[in-house]
Amino acid sequence: MIKRVRDSYKHNFVIIAFGPFLKIIEAAFDLLIPLIMKAVIDLNCGKEPSGLSAFVRFFNPKEIRSLDIVVGMVIILIMGIVGYVITMISQYLAARASVNVGTEVRGALYRKAVTLSKIERDKIGNARLLTLINSDTYQLQHGVLLFVRLVVRAPFILIGSLIISFILNWKIGLAFTAIVPMILLVNFLILRKTSKKYVEIQSDLDDLSNSTSETGDGARIIRASNQEKQENDKFEKRTSSYEEKSIKVNRLNALINPLTFAITSIVLIVIILLLQNNLFSGDVAIASTIIAEMAYLSQIFFVVVQLSQVTVEIVKAGVSGKRIDHVLAIETKIVNSDNPKTGSAKYGEELIKFNNVSFSFNEDNNYFLNDLNFEIRKGETFGIIGGTGSGKSTIINLIERFYEATSGSISYKGIPLKEYDLNSLRKDIGLVGQKSSLFNGSIKENFLMSNKTATDEEMISALKLAEAYEFVSQYEDGLDHQIKEGGTNLSGGQKQRLCIARALIRKPELLILDDSTSALDLLTDKKIRNNIKDIKDMTKVIVSQRVSTIQNADFILVLEGGKVVGQGKHNDLLDNCPIYREIYETQVKKG
Repeated sequence: MIKRVRDSYKHNFVIIAFGPFLKIIEAAFDLLIPLIMKAVIDLNCGKEPSGLSAFVRFFNPKEIRSLDIVVGMVIILIMGIVGYVITMISQYLAARASVNVGTEVRGALYRKAVTLSKIERDKIGNARLLTLINSDTYQLQHGVLLFVRLVVRAPFILIGSLIISFILNWKIGLAFTAIVPMILLVNFLILRKTSKKYVEIQSDLDDLSNSTSETGDGARIIRASNQEKQENDKFEKRTSSYEEKSIKVNRLNALINPLTFAITSIVLIVIILLLQNNLFSGDVAIASTIIAEMAYLSQIFFVVVQLSQVTVEIVKAGVSGKRIDHVLAIETKIVNSDNPKTGSAKYGEELIKFNNVSFSFNEDNNYFLNDLNFEIRKGETFGIIGGTGSGKSTIINLIERFYEATSGSISYKGIPLKEYDLNSLRKDIGLVGQKSSLFNGSIKENFLMSNKTATDEEMISALKLAEAYEFVSQYEDGLDHQIKEGGTNLSGGQKQRLCIARALIRKPELLILDDSTSALDLLTDKKIRNNIKDIKDMTKVIVSQRVSTIQNADFILVLEGGKVVGQGKHNDLLDNCPIYREIYETQVKKG
């Protein structure tokens, strides 16, 4: 995986370098065409052949003047055909290089997003990641395309036109030379103002993406709360800010072309004033020179305009490249150790142990979890209960090593969690989170994500354990029934049961149900727990806010404000833990 955007440039160096080389050949033909035109005019006006005119006359030994025109046209046509072929090859190389860079950078960003820890990803934000993968990567890709196509060709033509202009007529060459610094000064002043604005514009685009994502996820809440107008106003405000800044930048950039044209027109007037005597003197040589010079003036004008546009796009690509590099440079803290270990645990032995574990989301020692001490044994059912924000899901994230403990130690199968092979750890665990995450595709495809070798029989068995087979069997296409993105064509209870079945088909050593039956009725919840209770050698960690879900667990952990306030069996906690007793009385006695 590339670590910086420039690494992708290195991978495609041959294409990126060879494309501009071909563009130089094409540019050389463009520079020669006005000289050939001048040579043909000089020959037809009776001037003695020399240089290029001698080359044209070489193909016309009978010195027929009308044939000089034909020869010149054929030479220009051949150069045009060769130039066209070279242009097509260089355009292909430019497109290939830009797509390669875009694909590599986009892939690197995606892989980085997947490997980042939850804390690191939360700091960046999903909206910004989406903007980087889509908008910024495209801007970078477009910058590479223009770089290969124009960044060498344009200066080559510009410098070549100026040199030839000096050779043909030093006064005109001097006037042409005056154009360049004036236009470059205009570009510099404009780009100086706009380059900083691009950072703000991309940040506003991040905000827009975040706002759109939040609105999409919370559409029902917004409608239920009659907040459509307020949300529309917020979106309009963000859109107006983005629109206003974009318009200002584009207005400034739009000044480049007319100012360049104005400067070129002024120089053209100066040239006519300088050579007015020669123009009306009847000197044929100066007439052909002026025709050639006008062709070079036209080339200079278009090249400078192209350079202006290229500069703008490269500035944008540079800003996007820095934003991408900022994310690619993040070193995730949760990685495999240099010598990863694996272990085993027999039934009844210690599987997971928390030893004085504290955890903070930030580096300010403001701990969210404080001094946790408990152990989970192989084959037992371990329950975790507590109020909202008590730290239940954070403990699960620490077990899965989505988070790293700030202090203290966590061991798995007697090995420090930091030293345990990360792939083996995740392979051992079947996790069903609070949010039911299903992917676009068939039920079977969702299951195969958990176990690539699972058979239809194993899938049906898992569905029965999760009390999901009843509704799946009613589909005409069964396991091939298509699930829409996010499972929008399923009820909340159906999604949760399919997620539980997907975890079971993995045949995990450790099954974690993180409040994953909240959408189920108590009877279905009980059936699922009874179905998985006697699965041999599988440890169950059940996180819930319902006492009825965890009261039959072998061991129960009670959390309050990130601290353990009680642990033991159900009856013991009723006697010794006031918080657990209060939850029980609220839910069971009064429920």
